[in-house]
Order: sequence, then structure tokens, then C-alpha cells
Amino acid sequence: GKMAHNVKQTVAEGFLASCYIFVLLVIVTSKAKIFKNAFYTMFVATGISDVASIFLVCFLRLNRELSLGEDFHNIVLCCILIVNAVFVSHLIGNILITINRYSAIRHLNKYNMIWTTRNVWRFVVVQYVVSFVAFAHIIGARLTYVHNADGTVTFKGFEIRTDLVVRSTIVGASIIFTIVSVVLNARSVFEWKRLSKINGSSKHRLNEKRLLIHAMLVSICTLSFCSVQFAKAIAMLAGMDELNARLTMQLFWINDLMVSIPPFSLLLLSSDLRQEVCNFFRHKETPSVVTVSVSYRSTRRTVVGRI
Repeated sequence: GKMAHNVKQTVAEGFLASCYIFVLLVIVTSKAKIFKNAFYTMFVATGISDVASIFLVCFLRLNRELSLGEDFHNIVLCCILIVNAVFVSHLIGNILITINRYSAIRHLNKYNMIWTTRNVWRFVVVQYVVSFVAFAHIIGARLTYVHNADGTVTFKGFEIRTDLVVRSTIVGASIIFTIVSVVLNARSVFEWKRLSKINGSSKHRLNEKRLLIHAMLVSICTLSFCSVQFAKAIAMLAGMDELNARLTMQLFWINDLMVSIPPFSLLLLSSDLRQEVCNFFRHKETPSVVTVSVSYRSTRRTVVGRI
């Protein structure tokens, strides 16, 4: 039958989406050169996927909780296609960010050759094209519904064949993400410790360390989401419908957790972003204060210009 509407989660998702959008707007509208680099460009590109995910997952949860029925068939199908695509986009985006952090530490001399503006935009285009092509087969798929004794109709999922292909695609992408993120993050930590012993701690290296920690936090939370996807695939193959449905409901709040980490951890760990947020709220201050602020940021830019 109809589930209880989780109002608290809906409000939390609205707050989370608002915060994420604000962080993205601060980065996009900033005139500071550092926010035009490869790391922040890919952060914004992946952040757009994450924000879309928050809204779409919220609708799919409400569809189950409120038993909206078959009238919303086309909307639900469209949402499922996009939400799966943006999940894979999240995986690809964070693989790119992890590679970016690794190359900033391990291949600093070649960094500017690899992460040119043109290459970064190529990566972003590939990120989105691959993500949506992977689930293009969902278009026109049939959804199955359960007719309950109380007269309500609850969305169950895809037909078995379609569900198997979708689940295989998600699990395959999750396995690739798991291997790449674990290997590269481990190598990045090892390399950073080795270089720290040689070069000591400078502002440049401290900034690298913080962005590396950010990438690792995002990877860890994404891995937790992937682990539930693995469990969901096993439940589907074993025909455990009740467990499958329960795991689906768990995925809703785990997705919220996963996409909440990028904006808040970057705010916590990036002094550049915190400074830009302060500037965003202080843009109407006196010219003398603005001059000091610009002078301060230009000094920082020489320190972390290559990140």
C-alpha cells in the first residue's frame, strides 16, 4: 500500500540542492583564475549531475511513497533514465578528478600539458555522452506495477530483461570506479607522503593535500553507494523481491549522503572557495577593501596556480 511521506528527507534534499547550487554559482561566477582550472571545471560538470540526481531521486522516492500509479509512467521512465545516467556521470567525473589529483602530485611537470582547457572540455563531453548512451536502451522500456489490495498501484521496476541490463551496466561502472579510485587514491597518498619528506610542507603542498582529502572523501562515499548497488544486483538475481525493494529505499538516502559530500567537503577544505564565498557576500563593500582582497587573491594565485 501507500507508504508514509518522509517530509524530513524531502526538506533535507531541498536544502542540500540549494547549498550545492549556491557553491556551483560561486565557482562559475567567480572572476578568479583558480576557479577556471581543470579541477574546478570538472567539479562543476560533475556537480550539475549531482544536483539533477537530488531532484530526480526525490521524485522517484515520492513516487514510491505516495503510490502515484501508472499515470506517471512516462515521467518515471524519463527520470530513471536520467538518474542512472547522472550516477554514471558522477562516477566518471570523480574518476577524472581522482586522476587530476594524482597527476598534480605525481606528474606536476606534465600537468599543464595534460589538463589543457581543450582537453578538460573533451573529458566533460565524453563523461556525459558515455553516461547517457549507456542507458539509451531504456527509452521505450516497459515498467511493471503492483496492484495493492487497498486499490493503490505501486511502481515495482523494469521487466526482468531490461532490469538485468540496467543492473549489469551500473555494477560494471561501479566495479571500474572501485578499482580505479582505490588504486589511484592509494598511490596519491603514498606519493604525497614521499614528496612531503623531500620538499617539506608549503602552502602549495598543503592545498594539494586538502584537495586530495576532498577527492578521497567523495570516493569513499561513492563506494558505499556502489556496495549497495552490488547487493541490489545480487538480490535481483536471487529473486529476493522484498530485499530488493528495501535496498531501493536505502539507496535514496545513501544517494543524498553521496552527493552532499562534494560541496561541503570542498567548502571545508578549500580556503580559496571559502574566501570566494565571503567575497560573494561582501561584493558591496568599499573599494579600498576590495583592492586589498584582490591583492590577497593574486598572491594566492601564484602559490596554487598550477592546481
